[in-house]
Amino acid sequence: MLCRVPVIRLAALLLVIFPLAAFIEAQERAYLDATQVQIRQRQREPATGSFGVIGSAKEGQKPPPQPLTLTLKILGRSELARGEAFDYEVQIRNVRDQPIQMAWDLSPADIEPTDPRAGYQYQSAAILLNAKLGENRAVSLEGSILLFGTPSLASTMIRLEPGQWVRIKGKGRALAQNPNDAWPPPDLVSKQVEGTLEARLVLSVRSLSPGTGGNSHEDSRITTEPISSTPYKVQFRF
Repeated sequence: MLCRVPVIRLAALLLVIFPLAAFIEAQERAYLDATQVQIRQRQREPATGSFGVIGSAKEGQKPPPQPLTLTLKILGRSELARGEAFDYEVQIRNVRDQPIQMAWDLSPADIEPTDPRAGYQYQSAAILLNAKLGENRAVSLEGSILLFGTPSLASTMIRLEPGQWVRIKGKGRALAQNPNDAWPPPDLVSKQVEGTLEARLVLSVRSLSPGTGGNSHEDSRITTEPISSTPYKVQFRF
């Protein structure tokens, strides 16, 4: 009977430790306000480029599970009028059982080498906004966020442990002002129409190769299928 007491105490201690460890992992890793950062552009933009996909599933194969989830919300009223700016926030969470590294720098100049003759590789994360008027009428939105990073510069990357997430604040503008685009559409008579707003996360790796006369070339490869948020219900106001 005496030897069982330490075993019971040890079991109780483990029940306390393991939930605590899970709580520590499932937490916010960082917050980034993209509306308050002065973005510095790189000196050398590529003159040409190519685009592809890495590790996409072949026909008949099930695509690999996404390592991240994306959540979107609007900060403030969910009414979007043409030309009006609005604040939004996305949450990116690591839902797999292994750590993941993600680009975390808003300024592409930070990943550009000082030597103009040097080629380099980097990672990018693009957060894009899509909206629909009614059920299926696509509308244009401004306000994408681009993140850049390279493992050789730790400050430009962020590591998400399993269960951890980051939040990013951005500023969008509803319905880019195009004088050739009738607004509201002539077939709509209501001054307020329901729609949806959606965010999409695209992760890619890129490599830039310098060329003659400063004409560099950049190859881009998407590393996973684009990750979409659940559509957020909004009202388009005319």
